[in-house]
Amino acid sequence: MGVKQELLRLLRSQLRSELSRAQRRRNRSPWLLGGLAVAIIIVSYLMYEPKAPLSAIPKGAELTCTVKTVYDGDTLTARCPPGEVKVRMFGIDAPEMGQKPWGDGAKQALRDMLAGHDPVRLRVMDQDRYGRTVAQVFAGERDVGLELVRQGQAVMYEQYNDSSVYRQAQSEAKRARRGIWKQPGSQQNPAAWRRLNPR
Repeated sequence: MGVKQELLRLLRSQLRSELSRAQRRRNRSPWLLGGLAVAIIIVSYLMYEPKAPLSAIPKGAELTCTVKTVYDGDTLTARCPPGEVKVRMFGIDAPEMGQKPWGDGAKQALRDMLAGHDPVRLRVMDQDRYGRTVAQVFAGERDVGLELVRQGQAVMYEQYNDSSVYRQAQSEAKRARRGIWKQPGSQQNPAAWRRLNPR
């Protein structure tokens, strides 16, 4: 940034000098003055250009992280080697916080599962349209998303996950009437609830 600042200082000084000379001689050089003004604008922009966002963590990367915040039953923030990462858990869809009391139950179930497992391991699967890292989260050897489905605190996100293991866990939760399966209702379809209740 020092080189850019020096260049900007030099261009401003040159522009002031040319303006002063033009006033004394009443002989203005619009091309030179305009060129200096444009150069100042460009250099100023380059000095203060917005920082580029961190590039996505590559698919397949495995990170060892510390959980910082649990937002709901399928979203959390973790401190990882590349920095702070917002994580959308792969393959599951938990009730939203507005889906009372199901959203609160899913969030608490996720917190309980992560308690005492510090650090956690992330296996990066993708990046979603909101810029979140989509990852499987492991507490010890346990796939946390799979366990949430097994407990009936989330559903298998079939649009993105075709795992027979997740499908079997969801069937078990339904048969045992666990969590969101205790009673019939729309709590089993968070995607439909989001369509009816846009943010």
